[in-house]
Amino acid sequence: MQTWVKRRGVAFAVLMGVLVMVAAAQQLPRSANAPKVGDQAPEFTLPDTDGNLVQLSDLLKASDGRGRWVLLVFYRGYW
Repeated sequence: MQTWVKRRGVAFAVLMGVLVMVAAAQQLPRSANAPKVGDQAPEFTLPDTDGNLVQLSDLLKASDGRGRWVLLVFYRGYW
């Protein structure tokens, strides 16, 4: 019986945590000029893990001329 009570308490705590996160996410300001899903990304240059500069246009080029897919992940937090 105690295991069931503990599991219920953990499930309740997880549910409350999710609800708090959803409520906090609703408070984030919306950006009027943020790209939307499916929009073309603007050109940018950033350093890779070795410090070499990499351009988005270089990643999109392919030797066969067909182009490549690039997945961009915008992480709004700390790693």
